[in-house]
Amino acid sequence: MNIIYFIIIVTLALAALWYWHKLRETRRELARTQKELTQERQLFSGGFEEYNKKMQEIKEQRKQRVISELAIRTLQTNDVAELLDVSRTASFRYLEELEKEGVIEQIGKTGTKVSYQIKK
Repeated sequence: MNIIYFIIIVTLALAALWYWHKLRETRRELARTQKELTQERQLFSGGFEEYNKKMQEIKEQRKQRVISELAIRTLQTNDVAELLDVSRTASFRYLEELEKEGVIEQIGKTGTKVSYQIKK
Protein backbone atom coordinates (compact mmCIF):
# COMPACT_ATOMS: atom_id res chain seq x y z
CA MET A 1 0.00 0.00 0.00
CA ASN A 2 2.89 2.37 0.75
CA ILE A 3 4.22 2.00 -2.80
CA ILE A 4 0.86 3.11 -4.23
CA TYR A 5 0.89 6.24 -2.07
CA PHE A 6 4.47 6.92 -3.16
CA ILE A 7 3.54 6.58 -6.85
CA ILE A 8 0.55 8.88 -6.40
CA ILE A 9 2.63 11.52 -4.60
CA VAL A 10 5.39 11.42 -7.23
CA THR A 11 2.82 11.65 -10.03
CA LEU A 12 1.14 14.65 -8.39
CA ALA A 13 4.50 16.34 -7.83
CA LEU A 14 5.46 15.89 -11.48
CA ALA A 15 2.09 17.18 -12.62
CA ALA A 16 2.48 20.24 -10.38
CA LEU A 17 5.96 20.93 -11.78
CA TRP A 18 4.69 20.62 -15.36
CA TYR A 19 1.76 22.93 -14.59
CA TRP A 20 4.06 25.50 -12.96
CA HIS A 21 6.39 25.43 -15.99
CA LYS A 22 3.51 25.87 -18.44
CA LEU A 23 2.02 28.69 -16.37
CA ARG A 24 5.37 30.49 -16.29
CA GLU A 25 5.80 30.01 -20.04
CA THR A 26 2.28 31.32 -20.72
CA ARG A 27 2.85 34.41 -18.56
CA ARG A 28 6.09 35.15 -20.40
CA GLU A 29 4.31 34.78 -23.75
CA LEU A 30 1.49 37.06 -22.60
CA ALA A 31 3.98 39.73 -21.49
CA ARG A 32 5.72 39.62 -24.86
CA THR A 33 2.42 39.88 -26.73
CA GLN A 34 1.31 42.85 -24.61
CA LYS A 35 4.66 44.54 -25.24
CA GLU A 36 4.26 44.03 -29.00
CA LEU A 37 0.75 45.53 -28.92
CA THR A 38 1.94 48.54 -26.93
CA GLN A 39 4.76 49.18 -29.40
CA GLU A 40 2.39 48.87 -32.36
CA ARG A 41 -0.10 51.32 -30.80
CA GLN A 42 2.69 53.86 -30.33
CA LEU A 43 3.72 53.48 -33.99
CA PHE A 44 0.16 53.88 -35.23
CA SER A 45 -0.16 57.51 -34.15
CA GLY A 46 1.02 58.71 -37.59
CA GLY A 47 -1.63 56.92 -39.65
CA PHE A 48 -1.66 53.82 -41.84
CA GLU A 49 1.11 54.71 -44.29
CA GLU A 50 3.59 55.73 -41.63
CA TYR A 51 2.66 52.73 -39.49
CA ASN A 52 3.15 50.28 -42.37
CA LYS A 53 6.48 51.85 -43.27
CA LYS A 54 7.77 51.67 -39.68
CA MET A 55 6.52 48.11 -39.21
CA GLN A 56 8.24 47.02 -42.43
CA GLU A 57 11.52 48.57 -41.20
CA ILE A 58 11.20 46.82 -37.84
CA LYS A 59 10.40 43.53 -39.55
CA GLU A 60 13.45 43.75 -41.81
CA GLN A 61 15.71 44.63 -38.87
CA ARG A 62 14.41 41.64 -36.92
CA LYS A 63 14.85 39.30 -39.88
CA GLN A 64 18.45 40.47 -40.28
CA ARG A 65 19.05 39.84 -36.59
CA VAL A 66 17.70 36.30 -36.98
CA ILE A 67 19.91 35.69 -40.02
CA SER A 68 22.95 36.94 -38.08
CA GLU A 69 22.21 34.56 -35.23
CA LEU A 70 21.54 31.68 -37.62
CA ALA A 71 25.00 32.19 -39.07
CA ILE A 72 26.32 31.15 -35.65
CA ARG A 73 23.92 28.36 -34.67
CA THR A 74 20.61 26.70 -35.44
CA LEU A 75 17.53 28.21 -33.81
CA GLN A 76 14.09 27.09 -32.74
CA THR A 77 10.98 29.25 -32.58
CA ASN A 78 11.44 29.81 -28.83
CA ASP A 79 15.04 30.93 -29.38
CA VAL A 80 13.92 33.54 -31.89
CA ALA A 81 11.14 34.72 -29.56
CA GLU A 82 13.71 35.29 -26.80
CA LEU A 83 16.25 36.84 -29.18
CA LEU A 84 13.77 39.39 -30.54
CA ASP A 85 11.64 39.63 -27.39
CA VAL A 86 8.48 38.86 -29.38
CA SER A 87 5.78 36.23 -29.09
CA ARG A 88 6.36 32.72 -30.41
CA THR A 89 3.69 33.37 -33.03
CA ALA A 90 5.58 36.41 -34.33
CA SER A 91 8.89 34.54 -34.28
CA PHE A 92 7.31 31.68 -36.24
CA ARG A 93 6.09 34.19 -38.85
CA TYR A 94 9.60 35.62 -39.24
CA LEU A 95 11.08 32.15 -39.67
CA GLU A 96 8.34 31.13 -42.08
CA GLU A 97 8.92 34.25 -44.19
CA LEU A 98 12.69 33.73 -44.29
CA GLU A 99 12.10 30.12 -45.31
CA LYS A 100 9.76 31.19 -48.15
CA GLU A 101 12.41 33.70 -49.29
CA GLY A 102 14.86 30.81 -49.54
CA VAL A 103 17.27 32.23 -46.96
CA ILE A 104 16.85 29.52 -44.31
CA GLU A 105 15.70 25.92 -44.17
CA GLN A 106 13.74 23.93 -41.63
CA ILE A 107 15.30 20.93 -39.91
CA GLY A 108 12.61 18.44 -38.88
CA LYS A 109 9.00 18.26 -39.93
CA THR A 110 6.77 19.34 -37.03
CA GLY A 111 6.65 19.79 -33.30
CA THR A 112 9.06 21.05 -30.69
CA LYS A 113 12.11 19.47 -32.33
CA VAL A 114 11.92 21.71 -35.42
CA SER A 115 14.88 24.05 -35.84
CA TYR A 116 16.14 26.32 -38.59
CA GLN A 117 19.51 26.94 -40.22
CA ILE A 118 20.95 29.05 -43.01
CA LYS A 119 20.23 27.40 -46.34
CA LYS A 120 23.30 25.71 -47.80
